[in-house]
Amino acid sequence: MKTKVYIDGYNLYYGCLKNTPYKWLDLHRLIELLISRSDHPDANINTKHAIKFTTADISPKAASDQNSPNDQRSYHQALYLYRPTIEIIKGAYSIEKSTYPIVEQDESGKDKSPSESQRMMVWKIEEKQSDVNVALEAVYDVLTDSTLEQVIFVTNDTDIIPALKKIRLINDERPNSTVQIGLITPSRVGKHQRTTNPNLSKLATWTIEYITNEELETSQLPSRVSGKKSSAIKPTSWFKHAQEVQEILDILTHLDVLGSIPRAWRWLSEPKPEVEGLPILVSTPDRMLNTLAGIEAVKLHAITFAQYKINQQKK
Repeated sequence: MKTKVYIDGYNLYYGCLKNTPYKWLDLHRLIELLISRSDHPDANINTKHAIKFTTADISPKAASDQNSPNDQRSYHQALYLYRPTIEIIKGAYSIEKSTYPIVEQDESGKDKSPSESQRMMVWKIEEKQSDVNVALEAVYDVLTDSTLEQVIFVTNDTDIIPALKKIRLINDERPNSTVQIGLITPSRVGKHQRTTNPNLSKLATWTIEYITNEELETSQLPSRVSGKKSSAIKPTSWFKHAQEVQEILDILTHLDVLGSIPRAWRWLSEPKPEVEGLPILVSTPDRMLNTLAGIEAVKLHAITFAQYKINQQKK
């Protein structure tokens, strides 16, 4: 079943990824897992640009973390290198001054209405065009690709309702080649799980209402993604055990060992031989950095390697 997927990156981030160790997300793998529990598990997303990921570059002026723009660029580069099935479609950030009422209480301690409250000048920061791009891309594909059998939306934003209605109208006008509509709510199972908007789900053929931590954890990109001329490295702060991973990098990047982050990650992405007295690494070290046990095993190899390099320098 030929399928195209439209992901609202802003919705996905705030629904599933913020403040989690799952941001280095392999979108293709995640969609495969979710499709497997949909009404159409035979969906094919293995064609070029079958997945359209709408997002916007973080503005340095708006970033709460100065590393965020570079971290995001690394992630986009990893997706580009690793998954030709994904097309990244970018909007923009809008930053402008605006006045809003502040929350105030009356003499009895009750909140005043916005109309009764004083107003304050604030910075209004918005990601623009993500939902519009999702809608435009989907309707365009349905109209122009006669072989398309299904479209899947990853969002809980009601701004795409007009697009869903338009696709259903197109289906009514050509009943012999209708396009199924799938909806995935980007909401992580747990205490703060968001409810699927019923105005969206009633327009879909089928709906998946949550994404599990296990699905997110299983759908992670390799820590280092290599291309012919460039590579992308997972930001250290994105690891679940960031401090422990940083300790390994500090060992490897010492001037007398490897001397740089790229060389350290190259070492981490290469298989290691069995060494007497050291734990056997069941895969390349970069793939063992998501658990404390794996990190400890890699660290022992890194320390031994560093000692060997330093001793070589002394000879």
